[in-house]
Formats: sequence, C-alpha cells, structure tokens
Amino acid sequence: MPEAIGYGSSQAFQPNLATPRTEQVAEQAEAVKAKRSEAAAVTVQRQAEFSTNRAEFLSRQADQLENRAETRSLEDGLGTQVNILA
Repeated sequence: MPEAIGYGSSQAFQPNLATPRTEQVAEQAEAVKAKRSEAAAVTVQRQAEFSTNRAEFLSRQADQLENRAETRSLEDGLGTQVNILA
C-alpha cells in the first residue's frame, strides 16, 4: 500500500519538472506584459501626435479668423477711405 501514497519510484508530484514550467510561464507572462506596454506606448504616441496636429490646426485657424476680423474692421468704416477737411 505504500505505493498508493507516493512512496515508490513514481511520485505524483515531481518538483524538478514543475520548476522549468513555472519559469516558462513567468517568461511568457513577462513577454505579454512587454507587448502590452509597447502597444500602450504606441497608442499614447499616436494620441500625442494627433493632439499636436490638432492644436497646430486650431492655432492656424485662429490666426486666419483673427486676420479676417482685422481686415473686416478696417473695411466697415469710411474713415480710412474719405478724408474730410474743414
């Protein structure tokens, strides 16, 4: 009966075989973690580039609108076109 409870040459649990598997699983977990970190970094970089491009676009658009407003304010009045002498 001692064979049934693990006293023979074939034990149910062999720690020497489990250790490399544990290391392999840990390495795979680290690889997955690294890939996720890299993917997150790429996503953040894309978002930063998009935000930069959007900010530059809005800045140019604001400059254009400001230039239009300045041009129209000069065109609205007759003071720049008519010289009245007394």
